[in-house]
Amino acid sequence: MISLARQAPGTANTEFFICVGDQPGFDYGGANNADGQGYAAFGKVVKGMDIVRSIYDAPENDGELDPLVYIYSIKKL
Repeated sequence: MISLARQAPGTANTEFFICVGDQPGFDYGGANNADGQGYAAFGKVVKGMDIVRSIYDAPENDGELDPLVYIYSIKKL
């Protein structure tokens, strides 16, 4: 699933993340956010999951992928 990142309800606007496997803490009522509102899922990966897994396994430095991974296009189906 693809969801928008946010700090508080109504603040999601530019950053997204892809869940790899179950993430119950991100659901409504989950423990990830103090407000318990969870994250809005708005899409799913339908092709290229091997790329998602390689990004997921990539090394990171202080929360950022190292080296950075650039996304050149996203298509709405």
